[in-house]
Amino acid sequence: MQSAEFRKMLQTLDIDLIAIEETGSKNQFFAGRYQKWRNLMVDKGAEKIIAFFDLDKDECLVETKSNSDLDKSDDICVIANTELESWYLADSKALSSLLNKDAVFEKPEMFENPIREIVSLNNGKGFGNSKPFLAKKMLRNGFSIENAAKHPNCDSAKYFIKKLKSLSN
Repeated sequence: MQSAEFRKMLQTLDIDLIAIEETGSKNQFFAGRYQKWRNLMVDKGAEKIIAFFDLDKDECLVETKSNSDLDKSDDICVIANTELESWYLADSKALSSLLNKDAVFEKPEMFENPIREIVSLNNGKGFGNSKPFLAKKMLRNGFSIENAAKHPNCDSAKYFIKKLKSLSN
């Protein structure tokens, strides 16, 4: 998300990106752990914080949020109902560039393990299960959240963009 395209999109929405902090696990949003990350962002000058993670194998979005520390704050919580890597499947242009062949997924959010789908399309080679490595490769091949959000069946990316736009009003 730290690509030039993402920063440009934020700029058009009149949003200043202070920092992106990866917690390493969505568990950091539970059991009183969130405050550490929140304080770090506030210390860097953040006025609004968007906490973003995926649902993983949890069944209920509302229950997950209400059990998190975010339910007790004024921060914006965005929980993608699928693995975030499904956005890579939704950006057909970047994925096709990465794989050097057409790669189109009609329903990108239906896959439990999007990385496995990408590796399968690449004849089992290339990415292992390294999310950061795949993210860098996708960014180098033109991935953008905006492209993912344009996919007719990628509601989580659309929701993320909607939340960003709500900050610019």
